[in-house]
Amino acid sequence: MHEALQFLDQPAILRHARINAVDGERFGVVSAEGHRYWLKPALGCLLQPAVGDCVLISLSGDQGYVLSVLERSQAQSSELRVPGDLYLNLPMGALNIRARDGMALDAGPSLKVEAQSSSARFSKTEISVDRLSVTGVRSDSHWQELNEHAERISQQATRHDAQYGDSRRQVQGHEDVHAGSLRQRIDGDWSVRGETLDLFADVAVAIDAQRIKLG
Repeated sequence: MHEALQFLDQPAILRHARINAVDGERFGVVSAEGHRYWLKPALGCLLQPAVGDCVLISLSGDQGYVLSVLERSQAQSSELRVPGDLYLNLPMGALNIRARDGMALDAGPSLKVEAQSSSARFSKTEISVDRLSVTGVRSDSHWQELNEHAERISQQATRHDAQYGDSRRQVQGHEDVHAGSLRQRIDGDWSVRGETLDLFADVAVAIDAQRIKLG
């Protein structure tokens, strides 16, 4: 009971003050009456004060806190600071963030995003990664133009189907094709040109045509 009565005898006092110094986590403030204090920001004071700001302070005995920033002394960047982990919980509704001049996100060692569905729309984007792993059930891509550049490409597929209107392939070096069986069907002309052409068969070579021209 004695502690409760002492608390009632010393109510907290609210004052307007101005920040005039910063020392680590403490702020030097000057009240309207000219009194000077060194105070820490309260846990609920999310906006980090700066020199010249007008703040609301709470005084109780030999303790005091900076409760909130009332007015900025000049236009400047603002910092919201929370000690420890922060968890935002919206039981109902959605979270929307809008930034006129852009947004930068620094997640430190890791970034994790989970959602049932997601969508992103950019006029232009650039992504730079040291290593990228993508796993899923199905992937669909639709492009008017696609350009790929790689020093090495390795592909593995149980079945590969490709359909082209026109196709042109140029290999500057050597090309090897290994297949269990190979069948080519050309509706029009088929032309092969080389400095030397060799055709080897272990069993038989068959050429069937109405007309065959050699030499």
